Amino acid sequence: MSVPMHDDHRLDAAAGHWMAQAAVGGLDGAGRVLWAGLVLALINLLLAGTLSPAGQVYLVLGIVAALLGAVQLWLLIRVTIDRRLFAALAEALRIADPVSTLASLDQALMLLGWAGPEAGGRSLVQRVRGALRFLHWAAGLAALQLLVALLLLLLR
Repeated sequence: MSVPMHDDHRLDAAAGHWMAQAAVGGLDGAGRVLWAGLVLALINLLLAGTLSPAGQVYLVLGIVAALLGAVQLWLLIRVTIDRRLFAALAEALRIADPVSTLASLDQALMLLGWAGPEAGGRSLVQRVRGALRFLHWAAGLAALQLLVALLLLLLR
């Protein structure tokens, strides 16, 4: 059976459940990469602090590592919240209609002040794709931390 991926009205509960589970898996991966990046950020800060008397470049690299670490920490918080929401969504979609379930989620997020009225109406596919972008961001930030680490070590 071919289901258009842009239309939640045609998704059955089982397909919605599996899509939400895919998002949970991607968010789990993003969380792990973000933790690794945060550890690398701490190592970079220690290296930069130790080497900063040798030159200003180490201080700059330390600041870059700290800023990247702050972004990673914010993203980790967001990924953790979204992971829990997608896990609950996956369970709800096992038994409920995707359209009404997403409308309930949107209502809850608006009541919490976490989403505006413009955020409502997004399809499940759009939400899952948005969640999976966190994995790309996590990998990019970890790669930048690795680059900072390499620069700190090569410039010694």
